[in-house]
Amino acid sequence: MGHGRWAARAGAVAAAALLAGGLGLPAATGSWACACGALVSEAEVADEAAVVRVGDGEQSVLMRLGLSGTAPEAALVLPTPAPAEASLGESGVFGDLDRVAAPERVPADDWWPDDLFSPYGAGDAAGGAPGGVDVLERSRLGPLDVAVLGAADEGALAGWLDEEGFELEPEVERRLAPYVEEGWYYVAVRLAPDGGEELRGGLQPLRVDFETDEPVYPMRLTGAAERPQTVRLYLLGEHRMERTDGLAADVPAHVDFAGPVDPADLASAEAAELVGDGAYLTVLQHDIDDPSRVTDDFRFAPAASDTPHREVVAVPRPVYIMGVAGGPFLVSAGLLAAGAAAAAALLVRRRGRRTAPPAG
Repeated sequence: MGHGRWAARAGAVAAAALLAGGLGLPAATGSWACACGALVSEAEVADEAAVVRVGDGEQSVLMRLGLSGTAPEAALVLPTPAPAEASLGESGVFGDLDRVAAPERVPADDWWPDDLFSPYGAGDAAGGAPGGVDVLERSRLGPLDVAVLGAADEGALAGWLDEEGFELEPEVERRLAPYVEEGWYYVAVRLAPDGGEELRGGLQPLRVDFETDEPVYPMRLTGAAERPQTVRLYLLGEHRMERTDGLAADVPAHVDFAGPVDPADLASAEAAELVGDGAYLTVLQHDIDDPSRVTDDFRFAPAASDTPHREVVAVPRPVYIMGVAGGPFLVSAGLLAAGAAAAAALLVRRRGRRTAPPAG
């Protein structure tokens, strides 16, 4: 992938799942560690999802961040093992893959529905720079400012980022050092929404493409996060994928889905492009309660077999008897029957005493 193609696509550039435009960050803006990088914003990252397409020595990452709270502007620093090409992504990709990976829903009788008297039941819940930083590409189109960087010194990289408005916390800067030592690169983007609106909720995805011989999702900056992180990865390749990094035991992944994807089942053009003629989808869910355990990146390789997997979810099917919830109806009926039986027994005993012959 040449830098020329990156420049040609830079008109759509934005930052890691954030996107809406703008420049300049106030000095008071804080920096947060998200799963794949460092977010500079007044809002925090509540959740993160990414589609990772691997194959032929290249990797595509389509990232989407969900913010907790609002912010007038934001910036992102994303490490990549090789110079990246960045562009805006389609939000519809995630909806497509979620439909493919949706759990199998099986009905389960619910004898105690919340709606006690509903006869219908409940519905389904729905060039070079000073200080050792190499600016490989920089583009400003409209409100967006995007740079692809190389750096041989973490201090120089932190200094350049600070000068350009990416004011990272010391712990985040410290965790950039291993990437610098290993010769990684960085996508740095600044943005703010148009018309004075604020960034909030789920934001438009960012796509980055880069060369790599080993599929990887950058995670080391997550260790600086102060709150639990949720990361959902949609891995697309020729085979089922699994984590191979040394963190797999301490930071485990739950397999939500594994199976082939037919591009004909996808509505998003970008989803179809990522799947190509067909791909195997593996969905890994990470609920990271203790981010300090994340000391390395997530790495992947084909699993031993392409065994498919789909979650099974029980969908409550309310049971009603004569318009009343089944559980309460049967309990009430049982109590009434027991009461009637006791009353009948008492009546029999009283009659027996009245009809008994006198003693002697």
